[in-house]
Amino acid sequence: MTEMPRDAEDQRIHHALAVPSRRRLMALLREADGLLGVGDMAAATGLSIATVRHHLTALAEAGLVTATASAGPGRGRPRMRYAATGPDPREEPADTAFRELAQALAEAVGGGGPGASREAGLGWGRRLGGSGPAAERVFAAAARMGFAPADAPEPDPGTRRVLLRACPYRELARTRPEVVCAVHQGVLEGLLESSGTTVRLLPFIGPDLCAADLRPA
Repeated sequence: MTEMPRDAEDQRIHHALAVPSRRRLMALLREADGLLGVGDMAAATGLSIATVRHHLTALAEAGLVTATASAGPGRGRPRMRYAATGPDPREEPADTAFRELAQALAEAVGGGGPGASREAGLGWGRRLGGSGPAAERVFAAAARMGFAPADAPEPDPGTRRVLLRACPYRELARTRPEVVCAVHQGVLEGLLESSGTTVRLLPFIGPDLCAADLRPA
């Protein structure tokens, strides 16, 4: 079997760890006392089981996790349980590079004020697109962007609230909310543009918690 060149391997690992949710899964696996199942990781991170499986596939293809089959209760397919084998993402420069890039983009976009930031977000949201119910679009896009979305009690009749936990940009958002939060408002609007649903971003309703209120137009 031909070995992958070192630079190609490094590029594959860097690409896999570029997604904040995957770094959270890697950190969770490293801190675990033993193997973890998909359900364990979904419960710990707030990600959906389907999202966790998607990220684990990417991590496994990069050689960062290994899967072990274990017999489940009764008959049926064995359950897969996972362990981290790759580098600790907390020791990788990806976080620093990510923050520096986000800061540079915030400074560039911020020159046009909140209106320019929202317009940038609108384009991003339209590209994310999707179909189906508005809340499902928000959940899928938020997970892809590195949030840990979750349902919340309805604040009033006719309004669906989606919690947006663990914002990967929260440090920058605290110092440049007129850029980061305006971009995210635009993303939500662009994402739901064709759904007949209005959306309002509620930044920092908790220390590390934002929310999006969805209401049929």
